[in-house]
Amino acid sequence: MSIQTSSSAQDVTGRILDPWPKVRRSFSFAVNVAMLSGGAALAHCFTIAAAPLLTRLYLPHDIGNLGLFNTFLAVTAVVASLQYDVAIVSASDEKEAAHLATVSMLLVLPMSLSGGLLLYVMIHFSLVGFGVLPAYAAGLMVPTIFFAGLFSILRYWSLRNERFGIVSHALIFQNGGRSVLQIALGTIGLHSFGLLLGEVFGRGIGMSRMARKAWPVIRKYAPNVRDAARVLGSNRQFPLYSTPSSLLNVLGTSLPLPLLVTLYGSDVGGYYSLVWRVLAAPIVLISASLADAFHSRAALYAREDPKRLLRFFHSTSAALLAMGITPALTVFFFGEPIFMFAFGIKWKLAGTIAVIVAPWFLTSFIVSPLSRLVYVLHGQRLKLIYDVLILGGNLLVFVAARQLGWTMLHMVTMMSGVNTASKVVYYLVLLRIAGTAMRPSSMRLKTV
Repeated sequence: MSIQTSSSAQDVTGRILDPWPKVRRSFSFAVNVAMLSGGAALAHCFTIAAAPLLTRLYLPHDIGNLGLFNTFLAVTAVVASLQYDVAIVSASDEKEAAHLATVSMLLVLPMSLSGGLLLYVMIHFSLVGFGVLPAYAAGLMVPTIFFAGLFSILRYWSLRNERFGIVSHALIFQNGGRSVLQIALGTIGLHSFGLLLGEVFGRGIGMSRMARKAWPVIRKYAPNVRDAARVLGSNRQFPLYSTPSSLLNVLGTSLPLPLLVTLYGSDVGGYYSLVWRVLAAPIVLISASLADAFHSRAALYAREDPKRLLRFFHSTSAALLAMGITPALTVFFFGEPIFMFAFGIKWKLAGTIAVIVAPWFLTSFIVSPLSRLVYVLHGQRLKLIYDVLILGGNLLVFVAARQLGWTMLHMVTMMSGVNTASKVVYYLVLLRIAGTAMRPSSMRLKTV
C-alpha cells in the first residue's frame, strides 16, 4: 500500500514538474532575464536602502567625492582589458574564450596601475574638477580598477556559458557588501575615506563562485605566446574600435559630473551624484543585466538564425520601454518631494535635478542594453562616429555654460536635452545595425 502511495505521489509530482523544463525551453530568454534582473533588482534594493542612511551620515561634499571616484573608475574600467573581455561571449569555441580570458586578466594589472597614476596626476594638477579629491584616492583606485576588471572578465565568461544565476548572485553580494561597508564606516566618522574604502572592498566581493567555475577551464587552455598573439590579432576590432568607442561613450555619460564640479563646486557634485546613484542604478544594474541576457541571445541568433534577430531587437525594445516608463514618469512629476522625504530637506536640489534628467535616464535605460548589438554584428565603426558626436555635444554645453554664465540648473537642462536626443539617434543607429542581420553574411556591416 505504501508503495502504491509513493508511486502515486511520484506521479503527481512528475505531472507538476514535467512542464517546467518545457516552459524554460520555450521562454528561455524571459527566464534568463528574470534570473539576471531579479538578482540585479535585489542588489539595487541595497543601493536604494543605503542611500537615505548615507545622505545622513555623509555631507554633499563626501557624496560628490564618491561620485568623482566612480566617474573615473567607469572610464578606466572600460579600457582595463582593452575590451577583449567582451569578445569572450562571441568566441568561436571554448579554447578561444579561455585564451581571451587569460589575455584580459594579464592586461588588467598594468592598466590598474596606470589608472591610479593618471588619477594622481589629475588630482595634483586639479584637472577637470578632480582636484577636490584627496590624494589617497589615487592609491585606492588601483585595487578598485583591478577588481572591476576581473569581475567583468568573469561575468562575460559566465554569460557565455549561460550561468545567469551565478552572475545574479555576484551582483547581490557585491552591492550588499559595498552598502553595508559604507554605512559602517560612516557611523565611525570616516567621511570621504569611508565611502571610498567601502567602494574598494565592495568591488572585490561576490566573485568567488564565478571564479571557481571559470578557472579550471581557463587554466586547462593556458595559452602560449603564439596562441596569445593569434587571439589578440583575430579579435583586434575590439581594441581598435570597441575600446575607443566605449571610452568615448562612457566619457559622454560620465563627463557631466566633473564639468559641474569645475563650474559650480563639490557640493553641486554631491547633489548630482545622489541623483546618479538613485536613477542610474537601474541602468547600471537592472538594465545591465538585461544587456547581458540580450547579448547572449543576440550572439546565438547571429550565429544560428539571423532572421530572428531584428524581431528580437523590437521585442526587447518594447519590454524595456514598458519597464522604464512608469518610474521615469514618477520621478518627472514627483521628484522633489520624493527626494526631500527620502534623503532629507537639504537634498531638495537633488530632487530638482532628478526631474530635469528623468527623460535622459529613461532613454538610457532603453538603449544601453540594445547597444550590445554592435559587439555581435561588428558595428563598432558606426558606433565610434556616434560616440565622438555625443562627447562633442556635452563639451559644447560646458563651453556655452562657462562663456554665457548659465546657472547650474540651466546647464543640467541643456545636458539632459542633448543626451536624450542622442539616445534617440543611437537607437536608430542600432536599428540599422539590427537590420543588417537580414542581409547575406557578406553584406553585414563590412561596408559600414
